[in-house]
Order: sequence, then structure tokens, then C-alpha cells
Amino acid sequence: MPSANQMLLSSLAAKNAVYAPDKDFLVEQKRRCSFKQFNQRTDALAAGLLARGLQPGQRVAVMNHNSIELLEVYFGAMKAGGVALPLNVLLSPIEIGGIMQDADPSFVLAGASYLDKLDLGGLSQRGAQVFIIGNGREGEQSYESLLSGSGAAPPEPQVGDDDVALLIYTSGTTGAPKGVMLTHRNLISDAWATSVARRLGKDEISLVTAPLYQSGALGSMLGNVLRTNTVVLLNGFNPGQVLETIERERVNNALLVPAMIIKLLQAPNLGRYDLSSMRTVIYGASPMPVPVLKQVMARFGWEFMGACGATETGPAYIAFLDREDHQLDGDPAKERRLASVGKEGIDAQVRIFDEQDQLLPPGEVGEIVVRGPHIMKGYWNKPQETAEALRGGWYHTGDLGLMDEDGYIFIVGRKKDMIISGGFNVYPRDIEIALVEHSAVCEAAVVGIPHEMWGETPRAYVVLQPGLPAPSDEELMTFLRDRLAPFKLPRGGFVFVDNLPRNASGKVLKRNLRAQAQKEMA
Repeated sequence: MPSANQMLLSSLAAKNAVYAPDKDFLVEQKRRCSFKQFNQRTDALAAGLLARGLQPGQRVAVMNHNSIELLEVYFGAMKAGGVALPLNVLLSPIEIGGIMQDADPSFVLAGASYLDKLDLGGLSQRGAQVFIIGNGREGEQSYESLLSGSGAAPPEPQVGDDDVALLIYTSGTTGAPKGVMLTHRNLISDAWATSVARRLGKDEISLVTAPLYQSGALGSMLGNVLRTNTVVLLNGFNPGQVLETIERERVNNALLVPAMIIKLLQAPNLGRYDLSSMRTVIYGASPMPVPVLKQVMARFGWEFMGACGATETGPAYIAFLDREDHQLDGDPAKERRLASVGKEGIDAQVRIFDEQDQLLPPGEVGEIVVRGPHIMKGYWNKPQETAEALRGGWYHTGDLGLMDEDGYIFIVGRKKDMIISGGFNVYPRDIEIALVEHSAVCEAAVVGIPHEMWGETPRAYVVLQPGLPAPSDEELMTFLRDRLAPFKLPRGGFVFVDNLPRNASGKVLKRNLRAQAQKEMA
């Protein structure tokens, strides 16, 4: 039974319908949905799910690109006391089938264009009810039919703020995806901390291009929901479309991953767009090369903020590099901070632990750990992995990093990505930072490959600046000798690629690069 002092994430929809009933909440191409309409439709969806038998805690899977319906399912499922389960539309049918087997949803609401990725027969055998968003095939139940029942608000859900509201699967950059259980308390804490850290006002217009079935974009969305801001949704990233949307909708802020910002900088006819409404860009999901950051700061004149987080953190940002830290005044200390992820978030405690989970002093490399009200409840159906990840009350991120005397956090790589070469620990991030200082290099990713003498040695995958010829291996190695210790030099060679492999969150998939390296050495 809900307690009197709790706050459910789903209750924000009703509150916003009172605060700003006629204000646009969601804009999706030519479609617009006000806060009042959103509340009414999510009430109707909740009522429809309950009428068809949804019980508290049961999962409601949704598979669609960024759309009004995707957000409706999140809030409608929670209003009914269910758990929203977003599915990554880029996954293969086998991968989606594995998630379905693990999460066992009672309802599946899917866009018509994604039906071929679902095992409809298997879902039916397990008793899951399937509804189609958009124009489905004859005989299929439509999403809109779920909303066509009673117009009355659903009863108050029989859940509490420590109950699971969202089950979101990790991107699986280092292994099989795991279901992260996030409670109403986690998500409310995330919304509050994000809105404060980003200093969101109440009349902002925010652009979301990253997919809302992954945590970074969802965290950005929640802060805007708390502040009754308008959110403009794009399905995927196209530089021209983003620039045109900023101009048309008078967008004030946007969440972009570094690869998107690089493409905006390289967009043809960039100067033809009126981008004067833009004030702030928040970037995250992967490191921003400092030379590129300096270019975009000088070119666009916007305020920039860096953010760092994970699905397991609520999906709150555990650290922010504030807008005041983005200064180009020639101060070496300030420029060095541009390579950091900033200081710990307002409701996060971040520490650096050694292998025995003991606190390390400033400047020493160890595992980044974090605790706070936004940290996940655990992994779905995985008690052993939960206990390991949350041991001692701290979420162990698997990231290696250090914290300086001023509290700035620097990530040097994943524990699993660390290269041990000749007995030395080599952090790929050190090499990547050095490489992008070369004028011909746009991006770089480094992985370890086997070496007869040293055990492992780094190999660098390099994306060039558009239109520039590839430098020789000798030129790059000479360039790096002035910046790196000898044991860090990528003696495994340089491989020039058009793009680095990334997941939907924008994170580089180093396991793909390691697999590519194995093929290259075969």
C-alpha cells in the first residue's frame, strides 16, 4: 500500500497537467502532445492494462523508436503499478528473445515496423498480450484499442516508491545485457539531481536525439519532466535535421554524444542555420576529445556541460563537468580539467577504491565507486551479480579512474580494457587523449593485442579528420613519443577506419575492435 509521504514517478504526469495543461510536452515531427493530453492518454493506457489483467510488478515491454507512444508506455505502465521494460530496437531477434525470456513481460507494445524482431508465437505461448503501435497486420490488436476504454483515471497503483518502476537492460559493452531494476525513488532522485545540475528553468525547450530506451537520454528526459519543459524528439541523428530542428523549434538545450557534436561541426552549410536560441549542450556516454571540444566551443559559442553516468546509477549522472569549467582562457589547469568528467553529482558520493575496496588518496588510479539514492535496486534475476556490484553499499562501476586534489574525476578506462604490457599497466584512455592531439586525428580507440615479449601491446584504431591524408605509422609514433612513456606506445600498429563501432548510447564497442584485431592477426 502506498505511504503518505512517497512520490511515484508516474505522479508527475498528473501534476504537470495541473501546472501547465496546455503547454506542449512532446513534439515529434508534426505531432504535438500537451501535458494535459499526455496525462489523459497515460491514464487511459493504465486503465486499459488493468482491465486486461495487469498485476502490480508485472512487466510491460515497449519496442519503438523515439515517439510520443514510447513515453506514454513508460508512464502508463507505472500508473497501473507495472514495470516499464524498454527494448533496444537495434538488437537482433535472438538478443531480444533472450531479454524476453529473462524479463517475462505480460504485455508487449511494439511499433509495427519492429514486429519481425519478435517471436510472436513464443510470446503468445507464454501468455503475453501483444499490441501494435501504428498500422499493424490484420487480426492484430492495436495500441489505440488499449486506450479506448473508460475515460476515468485508474485507481492509485498498489506500489511504493521503493518498488521497481523501470527494468532497463544494459548495453552489453562488456558482456550479455543485464536487467537493471530502477525504483520510483531512484528515478525521482535522478530527475531532481539532473534538473539542479543542469540548472533547468521552467520554460526550456530540450532536444532529445539519443534513443529513449537507453539511460542517458532517459535521464535527460526526466529532468525536463520535473520542470514541465517541452521536449522535442528526433528519431535518430542526422546533422541537417538537428540543425533545422533547433532553428524551427527554437531549442534551448540538447543532450548529444561526442560523435554527434563532431558531425555537427562537420555539417555542410552550417552557417545557414539560425542557432541563436541554443544555450547549452550536455555531452556524455563517451569521452570528448579535448581538441574537438575546444573547436566546438569556439565555433558555436554555446555553454557546454559534461556528464558521466551509467544505467545502474538511476540513470543519473554521477559526475558533471560544469559550464564554468569550460573556459578557453589559456590557463593550463583549466584546460587539463576538460579531460575530466567533472566533480561528483549533487546526490552522489564518488570515491576511488583499490582492489581491496579501500579508499585511495587523490591522484592514484583505482575503481570508481558511487552511492546515493539513485543507485539501482539490483540486477533482475541475478542475486550474485547484484551482491558483487553493490558490495559494501557502493556500486562498483568497473571504470578505472582517479580524483585530483580539487575533486575532479578522470576516467582512464574500463578495468577489463586495461592492458598489461611488460608488467606495466597501460590505460587506453592515455593513448587516445594523446592521439587526438594530432591535427589529422579526429577520434581514436585503443585495445590490447597479444605480444610474444610483453604479453600485450596497444593497437590504435584511428578516425581521421575529413579530407586529411593518413599520416604514416612513423609520424604518429614520433608524435606520441613526446607525450607518452615508452611502454604506452601502440607498438601493435595503427589502423585507420571510417568510424568506430558504437552502441545506441554512443559508447565505443571495444569488444568489436578486439574481435577485428583477432581477424587482422589471423
